[in-house]
Amino acid sequence: MKKGFLLILLFFLISPVFCQETIPDELCGIWEGKDRFVFIEKNPDDKNPEIVILLKMFYGYYLDFTAEPRAKRNERPVVINDATEKDCEHITFSVNDIDRSDKPDNAWEIRLVYSKREINYVPVAVLDGKMYLNFFVKNLTYDEDDNPIITSNGFWRGNAYSEGIKACRQNVRDNIPGFYVNGNEYFDVRFWRTDSDFSPDNARLIYDEKLYEVYKHIYSAGTVYSCVTGRSHTIRNVVAPFKFDENNYLFNEDKTLMIPKQEPYLVKVADKETYDDLIEIVRIQNSIIAPMPRGPFADADLDLDFHWDLIDELEKYNVLVQKTRAVQKEWGPRPRDVIKKRKEELQLEAERKALENTSTSATVAQ
Repeated sequence: MKKGFLLILLFFLISPVFCQETIPDELCGIWEGKDRFVFIEKNPDDKNPEIVILLKMFYGYYLDFTAEPRAKRNERPVVINDATEKDCEHITFSVNDIDRSDKPDNAWEIRLVYSKREINYVPVAVLDGKMYLNFFVKNLTYDEDDNPIITSNGFWRGNAYSEGIKACRQNVRDNIPGFYVNGNEYFDVRFWRTDSDFSPDNARLIYDEKLYEVYKHIYSAGTVYSCVTGRSHTIRNVVAPFKFDENNYLFNEDKTLMIPKQEPYLVKVADKETYDDLIEIVRIQNSIIAPMPRGPFADADLDLDFHWDLIDELEKYNVLVQKTRAVQKEWGPRPRDVIKKRKEELQLEAERKALENTSTSATVAQ
C-alpha cells in the first residue's frame, strides 16, 4: 500500500514534465479582459513557449507589454515612456488537463514559470470562446450499455481558484470547494491543504442515513487538498444540503464542466490569432489620444475672475512648468482657454438674445 502511495506521489511531483505536447486549440489566440490582453501562440517553435501579457494602462488608453518573449521584443522598436521599460517579464508556460487525464472536459491548468522557485498554477475553463476561473468538473458516467449518462448528479471537484494570468506570483489557496449534486439539492464539501500523501480513494459522506461518495483528496495547483482528517474515510460535521438550480450554472455538452453564471475572465478576440494581429491591436489603440477632461467648473461658475496674469507671472521662470505648458499646447487647449472661450460664447449668446428681445419689443410697439 505504501509503495502505491509513493508511486502516485512521484507521478504528481514529476507531472509537469509530462504536460501536453501541443497547446489545446481552445486556449490559443488573443484573449481580452477588463484590464489586460493575453496571447497564447498556437504551435510555437520554442519547446519552452512564453506567454504574452499586455496591461491596459491609463484607463485603457495605452497598452503595455508586461510579459513578452525576448525574441519577439527584439524584432520591433520599443517605445520607452513612463509606462514601458526597456525589458519586461519572460514567463514560460505549460498546459495540463485539469485532472491530468486525456478526457475532454474544456478545463486545463496553466503552469506559469517565472523562475526556478516562482511558479503559478492557473486553472481555467473555456466555454463558447470565454475563459473562466471559477468552475467545477466531474467524471462522465456510463450506463450498462456503455452509453454516456448526461446528468448534473454526482461529485463536482473544485480547483485552487486563481486571480488570473498575471506577471507576478500568487499565493496558493488554503481551501477549495467540492459539490455533490443529488437532484435538486447539493452538499458543499470543503477541502483544505494537507501534508498527507495523495490517495485516489473515496471518502464517505453520510446524511439522513444515505451514503454518498466523494474524492478523499484533490490535487490542484501542485498541492494536495483533503476533506477528511488523517487516514479517515468519513466526512465529519456534514452540513444540511442546499437547494440546487441548474439555471444558475453553465454546462458543456457532456455536463462534465459546471460554471457558476458570472462574467468571464477573458473573451477570445474573433478573427485574430497571430502575434502580428496583436501588434496591430496595440498600434491602433496606442495611437488614440485621450480626450481633454471636462473643465472643473460648470457654466454657472464661469464668471469667477481668476488672476491669470499673476498665475502666468509665477509660472514664467519655472522651467518644468514651461515644459508642461509646451506639451499641453501640442495636445490641445488649456482648461483656462476653454473657460475663456466658453465665457465669450455665453456673452455673445446673451447679447444676441438681448438684441432679439429688443427687436421683438419694437415690432410689438409699432
